[in-house]
Amino acid sequence: MDLKNQIELELYFADHFDTVLFPVLADIYLKKNDLKRARKVCDIGLKHHKNDPAGLFILAQVSNIEGDYKEAEKLLEKVLIYSNNHLAAAEMLCEIQTVLGRAPSRLLKSWKLVLTLNPDHEIANSFIKKVEEPIKEKEVLKKKKSPNKQKLIRQTIKEEKSSIKITEDEISKPLKVSSRLATFTLVSVLKNQGLFDQALDVLDALEIKGQNLESISLERETIQTLIKNSQKD
Repeated sequence: MDLKNQIELELYFADHFDTVLFPVLADIYLKKNDLKRARKVCDIGLKHHKNDPAGLFILAQVSNIEGDYKEAEKLLEKVLIYSNNHLAAAEMLCEIQTVLGRAPSRLLKSWKLVLTLNPDHEIANSFIKKVEEPIKEKEVLKKKKSPNKQKLIRQTIKEEKSSIKITEDEISKPLKVSSRLATFTLVSVLKNQGLFDQALDVLDALEIKGQNLESISLERETIQTLIKNSQKD
């Protein structure tokens, strides 16, 4: 059987609802944006193979496209239980949790998983530094603080501010975002994390991919405004 042939797969699936090949057919529907059929195939297939990571991931993508982010989040977390090295699921989970406004501690855990799977993942590295560095700086200041050493306190604060400034400069360096990961959701993720330069890079990638120019223009204007406001602060 030709696994790339939709008709052959449809005929086979009609006679074998319990086949482990159901994600292959569902993925064909997903790529054609036929979300209704993709969901139906996954629902049937998962009744027979409820913990199949490939089927769960396709269903999560369908939910994500339909805007049901909470359902997508649940499905992705389940994918990672049964396939803890699924990088694409880990990346998507971070995006969705950011859109949902999950707590920084929860996001930090998700991004650390991405970093475990891909130590060179630039977005994960940037986010983790952005969250963890201020925490470490506060801990250092707390340990060094003493009522009898006011001069040392002032010097420490000055040094820590300088260290934080360097960290921010490093974070602002452009990220090399692959065209595969360039999505408006990723733009939202980076924007919400304050990584404005990186968000603009993703918009450039989306423009090259031929995405909606009007939406790209609106996002650019929004990000430029956020940059100006952050500079005023």
